[in-house]
Amino acid sequence: MRNLKNFFLFAAIVIVLHINNFFLDTYIILKSNVEKRLTKVYGYCENESFGFINKILNSSNSKYNIKVLHENDNFSFNNSSWFYYKTNKQYNTDKIILINNKNSLKLLNDNQFELTFQNNNLGSFKVLEQFKNCFFLDKL
Repeated sequence: MRNLKNFFLFAAIVIVLHINNFFLDTYIILKSNVEKRLTKVYGYCENESFGFINKILNSSNSKYNIKVLHENDNFSFNNSSWFYYKTNKQYNTDKIILINNKNSLKLLNDNQFELTFQNNNLGSFKVLEQFKNCFFLDKL
């Protein structure tokens, strides 16, 4: 009788784990690294754009936090900088990552743009890197 009770308890636990995708989720966590999973969830150059921000910050080896401008009504707090924000670092005011907002850039001349974000003119910038609608900008 005791073995039968243990069997049903074990079967119930396995069924609950299966219904909640425990085995699949564990496989995905073990198979993929953190950056790959975050890029899948937050997008490369869409949504919060973790992939683009990650690429820029890893390649620039900046000693400063870089401001991320993201204007999207569907994004709860309109700030993707929390991905890599370090409290002990200052912001670099000369470099900006602009996410999903091509309308904020106005072409002045060859590779020189005027950046206006939420009706605030932030000055002239040049594009250091671009992927679709994501820009890494350097102040002129």
